[in-house]
Amino acid sequence: MERRLAVVYENGSVNPLELAVAASGRCALVLVCDPSSEGVRPALPLLRETGTVVTHDDGTPPEETAARLRDLGVDGITTFSDLTVELTAVLARLLGLDFHDPLTAALLVDKHRQRARLAQAGLPTPRHAAVPAEAGEQEVRAAVTAVGAPAVVKPRRGAGSRNTVLVRTGEEGVRTVTALRAAGERELVLEEYLAGDATVAGPQWGDYVSVESVAHGGRITHIGVTGKPPLLEPFRETGAFFPADLPAPVRAELLAATGDALRALGVSGGVTHTEFKLTADGPRLIEVNGRLGGFVNDVVGRATGFPLLRTALDCALGGPPGPLTVPAPGRVAYQRFLAPPVDARAVSSVTGVREARALPGVRRVELAKSPGQPVDWRQGTQAFVGIVYGDAPDHRALAERLAELDGVLRVAYDTGSEAEGAEAAS
Repeated sequence: MERRLAVVYENGSVNPLELAVAASGRCALVLVCDPSSEGVRPALPLLRETGTVVTHDDGTPPEETAARLRDLGVDGITTFSDLTVELTAVLARLLGLDFHDPLTAALLVDKHRQRARLAQAGLPTPRHAAVPAEAGEQEVRAAVTAVGAPAVVKPRRGAGSRNTVLVRTGEEGVRTVTALRAAGERELVLEEYLAGDATVAGPQWGDYVSVESVAHGGRITHIGVTGKPPLLEPFRETGAFFPADLPAPVRAELLAATGDALRALGVSGGVTHTEFKLTADGPRLIEVNGRLGGFVNDVVGRATGFPLLRTALDCALGGPPGPLTVPAPGRVAYQRFLAPPVDARAVSSVTGVREARALPGVRRVELAKSPGQPVDWRQGTQAFVGIVYGDAPDHRALAERLAELDGVLRVAYDTGSEAEGAEAAS
């Protein structure tokens, strides 16, 4: 009899098509989701084709949803979105299925509580302070003073670099907190700004990496380290590649710190995505994500052939059969993100797509926005205009290819000043 896997679905690191491909021949999917959610609504037709949809919204008691899943005979449960980690943990407990326990789930999605637990365990985390919804101007300034300036303000619960802003003074912190609250962010966290060291990975690469791991049966297997090109201001990713280009001692330090962090948070199962800043004082732990990282399944799979998403499904269904073996990377697989600048308000034009597709190693150029469509850098990864998928024989060739892509693939934007001028003229 075919096994059934419940996936609590929200906008996150996996889309319905990826799920369908990974589940093929392994399990039938049951998608638990809120059809009214902005992250679910556009995908709902495809979700209904992918598996059985079980509706769960803010007013649905978890016990009711668990009863429906029990009637459907689900054998496992998981999620690929930070937004639904806690709900998945509650449903797993009610069903007697493996997933993060509710305490671990709470630590994984709450940046303030997670950093406090990691610091308590002696791990190298940034200084931080919670900025509750009721905090006034004086409290915000005091938090900036305690953490130190410059500092980073971000949602206490969030992902994809959404609404992540650098502040340099207490006054700027107050203005930023006010603006983020107006945008709907209530609970915020203030963190020490970590200065990166460009000499660790090399000036051609970013000073920020992630470690991809699988926890199962009391063992932690590190799949590898994902590298990044240099970030855009303030903290936005411009791509990802696997494997990272790092000295062996730095890689070993990252893997050891990741294992310590997962144990400190009580992570005992599933795929995780742990982010680090590379500083002159060594790697500093940014955060642990209790799910598959965005874009990681693709670059790991194309570089090594290792099925990371399928492994995540296997873990949810009881675990992979036997030890995990990750093949040595045959090439360096990458994604290049087309991210808008902070003053962009809409896409004006996209040129060079044909030329980009003709470059050696480029497998696909995927455009998410067309001329005239609005963009907002505050949306993080959801603001990308497009993504280029490709691979290169080594890291030197990758650096050359990214430079070529930047030379031929161009996106022009209408900026804030242009939009305001047009509005005034009308």
